[in-house]
Amino acid sequence: MLVATIVFALIPVLGVGQYWLFLVFLIFVYLAMVNMWNLLAGYSGLVSLGQPAFIGLAGYTTGALAAIGLSPYIGVLAGGGVGAAFALIVSIPIFRLKGVYFAVGTLIMVSAVQLWFNQWAPHGIAIKAASEISTTELYYSGLVIGIASIVILRLILRSKFGLGLMAIRDNEITASTSGVNVFRLKLYSFVISAFFTGIAGGVFYLYNVYVDPIGGFSISWTILILTSCIIGGIGTINGPILGVIVTVILQQYLARYVGIELLILGAIIVVTMLVAPRGILGKLQRNPLTGAN
Repeated sequence: MLVATIVFALIPVLGVGQYWLFLVFLIFVYLAMVNMWNLLAGYSGLVSLGQPAFIGLAGYTTGALAAIGLSPYIGVLAGGGVGAAFALIVSIPIFRLKGVYFAVGTLIMVSAVQLWFNQWAPHGIAIKAASEISTTELYYSGLVIGIASIVILRLILRSKFGLGLMAIRDNEITASTSGVNVFRLKLYSFVISAFFTGIAGGVFYLYNVYVDPIGGFSISWTILILTSCIIGGIGTINGPILGVIVTVILQQYLARYVGIELLILGAIIVVTMLVAPRGILGKLQRNPLTGAN
């Protein structure tokens, strides 16, 4: 990973065009979001559809703090904090729900937040200070958050915390009777995911320079995250990396099909789940016990 990081760090120095810098920037920002969703769904058993809430909140926080003269990067960190605080607040009622009801509850959470912002700032806000940040600087910001998400996910999975999460995913009742504090570990993973998803959202809106309720809390964020994780492989370390690359390529190609691009992505998700339920990497990996794919 160190070699890959060095290579990506050298890309702006090599004089790569702005369009390619933008694509790689998107890959790293999306990767942070997908890794955090993978932590929830792939390793904690929490299928959340509420990630757009953290992304939108972070975007608005970044814009609001930049408007009063604070550094955009302080706004990005604060956006992650706001996302984490919101996750902490809603976790009490949300965690009373199980399975599909949990997923629906997180989706309702997004709708409620979007409705509130439609009343408070229906036309959105411009992040004026972001226009002063160079494309190269934003590229490195995306690189940092993308690499950080990989490192953090690996550290979590190698810890007792990660083992506890996977035990909960496999069998919550058994994990509980074995001494695992189910609520606490779920809460930790939910808040951590919200924090880093919020930071990634803040960095994205520094590039976008503008955030509004329709885009900030859009279901398209959920579809993008689901597509990347399902294509690459839920519950795998490297699956999200492959999935995000494929999704960004698809996103650029499907831009010509305005209005139906989400339907096409949805169809791709369904086909992938039928053909390779464990994703591309999951399909390629052989079972160490049986030797089967």
